[in-house]
Amino acid sequence: MDNFTKQQNVYTTPDSSLSSNRATTQATTTTLINIPFHHILVAFLAFFITNLTSTLWKKHQFSLFAKSSNCQPVPQASNPIPMPWSLNRKYEVYRASVRGDLFEGHFSRKYARHGNTHAIVSPITRTQKGINTIEPENIQCVLATRFADYKRPEFRSLAAQPMLLPGLFTTDGPIWAHWRGMVRPQFTRKRFDANVADSERHMQLIFLALGRPGNDGWTGEVNLLDHMYRLTMDTATQFLFGQSAETQTAELVRTGHLPSSSYKPSHLDGFDATFIKAGSYVGHRIKLSNMYWLYDGLEFRQACRDLYRMVDGYVTSVRAMGKAARGGAEIAEKPETVIEEMEAQGATQKDMVEQTMHLLVAGMDTSAAALGWVFAMLAARPAVYQKLREEVVQAFGTEDHRVAEFNLETLKACSYLQHCLLEALRLFPAGPINVREAIRDTVLPVGGGPDGKSPVAVRKGARVQLGTYLTHRRKDIWGSDADEFRPERWEGRRRGWEFTPFSGGPQICVGQGYSMTQVSFVIARIAMRYDKMEPAEGSNNEKRSWMTVLTPGDGVRVRLHLASSHSEEP
Repeated sequence: MDNFTKQQNVYTTPDSSLSSNRATTQATTTTLINIPFHHILVAFLAFFITNLTSTLWKKHQFSLFAKSSNCQPVPQASNPIPMPWSLNRKYEVYRASVRGDLFEGHFSRKYARHGNTHAIVSPITRTQKGINTIEPENIQCVLATRFADYKRPEFRSLAAQPMLLPGLFTTDGPIWAHWRGMVRPQFTRKRFDANVADSERHMQLIFLALGRPGNDGWTGEVNLLDHMYRLTMDTATQFLFGQSAETQTAELVRTGHLPSSSYKPSHLDGFDATFIKAGSYVGHRIKLSNMYWLYDGLEFRQACRDLYRMVDGYVTSVRAMGKAARGGAEIAEKPETVIEEMEAQGATQKDMVEQTMHLLVAGMDTSAAALGWVFAMLAARPAVYQKLREEVVQAFGTEDHRVAEFNLETLKACSYLQHCLLEALRLFPAGPINVREAIRDTVLPVGGGPDGKSPVAVRKGARVQLGTYLTHRRKDIWGSDADEFRPERWEGRRRGWEFTPFSGGPQICVGQGYSMTQVSFVIARIAMRYDKMEPAEGSNNEKRSWMTVLTPGDGVRVRLHLASSHSEEP
């Protein structure tokens, strides 16, 4: 009984406990104050010397590894003004990104000064912190031949949270392999062709949204990029989950183009705008590297919560419709959608929601960006657009007189269409920079020595930055006009490691075939319907904005001229 009473007193007399804690804190503080200053100084020096010794020893071991691997020194770049955590370097990148000068300015100057492959080193210990490279051989090495020597840097996954939780596009190893294996069966030629056929309805909604032309045949000013976000969201959800998000229909109802009775509210209505808001935070967080946590806010957190609320409702709806369509029966041996595949393998609702977010972002963001850049380039180049349109009409006919169906094969056979798309992906890859972190001491094939042809040693923990954007614009690879949009350069050209808009190796984009087919279809349908396209007055359609992917920063503002298709012959 006495023990029980004592235990009770612990919880019923908080003041006495608080007093005891306060006394303990005071005693500890008094003890710290009484420690002689020289003892504290000695402890600090011991800690500093221990860490410095460890750093120098590791640097010595790395030098031995480099020598045994026949590696040669590589040009070095260090901070001219050393600051903790490389704050000045991070600020340079952030400032260049905000003013739209990140690639043509900041990174171009770095490579011009230090060479196509150079090391980022500590200004004090000269320890290698990273390697920047725009050499195709090194890109192939990191992404393919020595894939096992690298991983995705942890900070990128953390910076994307809580918008993207661990999954297909932010993890490595077994987790990544698990989700990739679950998604991959959906990407088949048969399903590509079926999705192209399904997409015609979505294109008709786009045409309605673009508005009726005036007496001169021209539409008013439209921002094509906004429409492309909704289109790619609607077609990607149709393809992956069997149920379109119908975001374009919702917008048409809001703007009075369709009666409200024609639309059943979708859980994903507003996803595109909310994603852009959250994605802008993620883009800045990634540029801050390990200090991503500095860029945060209530708006960001609320946008992420809103995204997951939408996706959770959407996944619940898809699962319910799938169950109803099966009459409550078990999922077939070969699941028809990604959600059914996840259900069949025992994924929880939480798992499905988190991985669906990855797929939605990839399916919408990258394809919309590609379409935006294609139309930005075509609108500014009437001769290129005319040549493209002539090929499309020759292959598929006009709006009123079709001569062939759209599918994977017929779209691939339109060579100039493919060249226009490849040229836009070359100049504006969705991922302009790819980063991997070495998990062991390893070697890059070129970049070392006076001529830059010798191997380069990469220290364990160092990050290798693959400059896709600048590799795609190297004049010694692509010609003196490498910065120009010229689709003809692809005639007879084979694609190699100098062109990696979808990354490469084991982690090459799983949806590459889907995206190329879908984007080709949209370009062809626009070219079939409109015989002219021009930039809107005062537009800046080529402004670069790199957040989650590289997109036209001010949208793609154009006017379109409706073709009198019924009078044309294919």
